[in-house]
Amino acid sequence: MLKVENNIISLTRGDSAFLNVEITNDEGEIYELEQGDVCEFTVKKYTSSENVLIQKEVLNGEIRISPDDTKNLEYGQYVYDVQVTMANGDVATVIPPTTFNILEEVNFE
Repeated sequence: MLKVENNIISLTRGDSAFLNVEITNDEGEIYELEQGDVCEFTVKKYTSSENVLIQKEVLNGEIRISPDDTKNLEYGQYVYDVQVTMANGDVATVIPPTTFNILEEVNFE
């Protein structure tokens, strides 16, 4: 099960997820990534943690989470953000630290 509400992501551990990311500028216009820009989705237990649990590059406006990305995570609350590092070195956090919930499952290996 995947649920996204107010950018809060809830995902059953071991499930696949496909999340769309649309980046807008301060005027509300859609920002298209340019050559050399990198957009990354990062999950940690806490914002202060050094240990990155999941990190995915956003490709074609989509984050793809595979079952292997979450199958070993404990059930509970984590935090994620989405950051763009532009080709010129500028950095913009386009989704600030937000809750990422790993939900319980019954059918697992």
